Amino acid sequence: MKTARLILVAGATSLLMGVAACSGGTTEVCNEAMKAFTDYSTKVGQAAGNLDGINSETQALATQLKGLADKADGDLKSSLTKMADTWATLKIDPANPSAITEFATKTSEATQELAVACGS
Repeated sequence: MKTARLILVAGATSLLMGVAACSGGTTEVCNEAMKAFTDYSTKVGQAAGNLDGINSETQALATQLKGLADKADGDLKSSLTKMADTWATLKIDPANPSAITEFATKTSEATQELAVACGS
């Protein structure tokens, strides 16, 4: 389970780096997204070994991202909505290790989208 936690934290960290490119009219929403991922990364790190805690924080992040998507428009809205949908469906289950691989892939895709949306 240590591997699952490391993948989750690494994914959240890579998203933070993508969000750091925020500029223009999207700055406020991008900054809120960065804070959401910072908080998520911290909480997931604190929930080490507690899958229910990690899953709970993941669902809370999905809710935050949905709220941020409602404040955004254009590419940023689309990216945040996609990320909210991704996190809403993610559940770490020791019986399904492929969920972690899927999460890592979706995190990478979301990072790229969010960086483009916040950088425009």
